[in-house]
Amino acid sequence: MNNILIIIGGILSKHFLERLCLERDLEYFFTIVYQDDEDIKLHIKNEYLEFHKFDSTSVARLELLMQKAYKQVFIYLQDKFQTQKTYEALRSLDTKLEINIMDFWGLSINDELCNLIDARATLSHRFLSFLPNIALTAQYIGLGVGEVMEVKIPIGSIFAYRHISSIHQKRWRIVLIYRNSKINFAKPSFILQPNDSILIVGDPVVLRSVFHNIKASVGQFPVPFGSNIFTLIDMKNMSEKVQNNLIETSLTLVQRTNAKKFFIRIINPQLNQIYTKLKNLSYENENIFFDFFNTNFKNFQSFLENNDIGLFITDTKHFEREKKNFFELKIPILKIGEIDFKDLKESVILSDDESELENQANVIVDLSKQLQFNVTLYHYNPHSKNTADMQEYFESLSKLYDKNIQIIDKNDHNPILNLQYREDLLQFISFNQELLNGILSRSLSVNLNRHYHKMKKNYQLFIPMS
Repeated sequence: MNNILIIIGGILSKHFLERLCLERDLEYFFTIVYQDDEDIKLHIKNEYLEFHKFDSTSVARLELLMQKAYKQVFIYLQDKFQTQKTYEALRSLDTKLEINIMDFWGLSINDELCNLIDARATLSHRFLSFLPNIALTAQYIGLGVGEVMEVKIPIGSIFAYRHISSIHQKRWRIVLIYRNSKINFAKPSFILQPNDSILIVGDPVVLRSVFHNIKASVGQFPVPFGSNIFTLIDMKNMSEKVQNNLIETSLTLVQRTNAKKFFIRIINPQLNQIYTKLKNLSYENENIFFDFFNTNFKNFQSFLENNDIGLFITDTKHFEREKKNFFELKIPILKIGEIDFKDLKESVILSDDESELENQANVIVDLSKQLQFNVTLYHYNPHSKNTADMQEYFESLSKLYDKNIQIIDKNDHNPILNLQYREDLLQFISFNQELLNGILSRSLSVNLNRHYHKMKKNYQLFIPMS
């Protein structure tokens, strides 16, 4: 049987011993060393516990006990001098024994086989966790460095009223949702609500960022996809008009949205007016740089991940050519239109799929709120389905963002037929696998997203779907 030695003393150690006796299926035999009878006055009998009363600083007395092979030793004493001397006695008897010490004082012990449990830090962390807006991290499972965290979703959070599938989870995951004292397993179709608590796991640094994003108020786009905007300009294969439009769109969006900063990378540089404009901008902004090595859109994924990119801006030609690569990025892609971004007037959604609409809705209303665009939903409903749930959902979003959403329910007229002649719209499109299929399947499809090319003169935001 495996043996563990526990050296205790004081009221706190008594609580530890009480908890130990209540544990079941221990499969260990515990040898308890104590000095004061008060420390072991327990009304519990346990056949796996053996008690010895003596001064734990005595090397001779400890040597008698050490005739057994102990897997670990736990020192839980409330006197600093006694703790230090007990450790030294044990180490003199066995140089390879694993020793765990409850440290109330900040002991300085340089020993790879000695674990110091900082009681002050543990108690302070636990007490601090009762403050509002403090991230609750798991300390006693896994690595205990914050890779498991519980977060409560406040009213007005950008995560409220969102499907889990619409939340970009890169290097982290939502595992459980606690609602009304019940556990719910995370499913793509599950909609988060205010006052839900979610259990998230992942990279501790990423979880810290996610925590702040959850606690942030509405109007945070491009969060939660990322914090920054990226624009790639190909001076060889883009007209000067397109290049200028990409630059101005980037500058406008970083001013009018919650994006922290923007990056512009120029490939295939050429000397012209646009080059001069970009060169002047680069003097003021270090995130504009010329790439003389890459000549195409490939090999940028690591850069996007390392710089927390949440929006990629491109033009029609390059979107179509690199559509599969854009799809793999799993971040929103903004394809510019014919006119200046500043001249846009309205956000539109064209869809016949309610679940798809709800997945997009939070991003749509969030960005439209920041840009001060009107929001119009054109719901193509040829089969006259009941849309009460969808309308109720959008009404909740309207209240959350304090933004009016106009819903036009069409069952006899395809809205694309009229809207395709306009150029002053920002169209939101679900970026799913179907958009990668060929032209023939697209022409036969009844999915309005598949016909986005008919409105290519407009600005179009492709939102990744899980």
